[in-house]
Amino acid sequence: MMKAERRKIYAVLILSIVLVLSLTGCKASKKKVLSSSYYKELKKENKKLKKENKSLKSKVDAENDMTEDEQRASDYLEKISRDHLVKLEVGYADNMNGSEFVEDEAVFSLATSIALRADKTTKYTPEEVKEKYGPGYEYILYDEDNAVYEIMIFDGNYIVFTDLPNNVYYAYNASAIGDAFLHFKNGYPNSKLFHRMADTPLITNTDGKCYENEVAFSVANYIDQMNKKKSNEARAKKKWGKQAAKKIGNGKEYTFYHHGNTMKLVIYDEYFTITNMNGKTVWYHAEKEAVIKMKNIFKEANAKQKAEKIEQKKNENSTDSSTEQTTGSSEADVSSAHRDEIESEGTDQ
Repeated sequence: MMKAERRKIYAVLILSIVLVLSLTGCKASKKKVLSSSYYKELKKENKKLKKENKSLKSKVDAENDMTEDEQRASDYLEKISRDHLVKLEVGYADNMNGSEFVEDEAVFSLATSIALRADKTTKYTPEEVKEKYGPGYEYILYDEDNAVYEIMIFDGNYIVFTDLPNNVYYAYNASAIGDAFLHFKNGYPNSKLFHRMADTPLITNTDGKCYENEVAFSVANYIDQMNKKKSNEARAKKKWGKQAAKKIGNGKEYTFYHHGNTMKLVIYDEYFTITNMNGKTVWYHAEKEAVIKMKNIFKEANAKQKAEKIEQKKNENSTDSSTEQTTGSSEADVSSAHRDEIESEGTDQ
């Protein structure tokens, strides 16, 4: 039925080209036909139809391989992963009275990615995972259309979605948000600033990027061991001279979320500052090369994240490509036949 409709569309467009050329009294060359707006519209329409066909075929294949419950779960997780959140509540599942509300786009991205990364596991039933690991964390996600998603996190990586009560999912480090925003129930032991930074499960920067504990540990450990000396803002401004205001404004800021508290690292050129949980800021001076190495820890993390996304996209495209090759060959033949027909019409005029 769809192919018949396409043939009608192509026939009308071809006839329109011939009619226009006949009325103008022009004898069209192949080059003119190929460069005509009608031909370009036809190519655009053909491309659009191929894309729609590919999308529909992929969806049909996926639906055919899933049970009704699996399809419902897949649709639910997909909706969370692409939803736009406006608020996130994080708390202990057995006592949400001490919950924290978060309105940070970077954390929203991390929250929705849990659904994207979630893989169903048969290691535990929901009852077994609750009994084995206790109440854990609870995340409540609110989107812009007032939809609410409740997520229970157990032992860091196991997940139960309230609307999918029969399944347990696994997503590595799903507990990062709870770890970052909730206070320890029994208080956090005294430790050095750099140790607390190294223990931070979540970092965000001014560009909205997220970094997990691996990066926090590397940065904090590097700062702790690097050759540096305490300084102050006045010395930095004196060294920068007329560029001082610009330098201050262009500092790269990273926020370390640590159990309901935050610490901030701001990196300049030969200077950087660290703001402790009590709000006190300390300036440090180091060799420019040493500060560049610190910046590179974040750059390498960005490059790694980008490479992982590219690899994921390649895998998705590879799957789509194999599907298209096995199911879309007839569509390509039709497209090729119509192209030859158009070219033939143009050169015969």
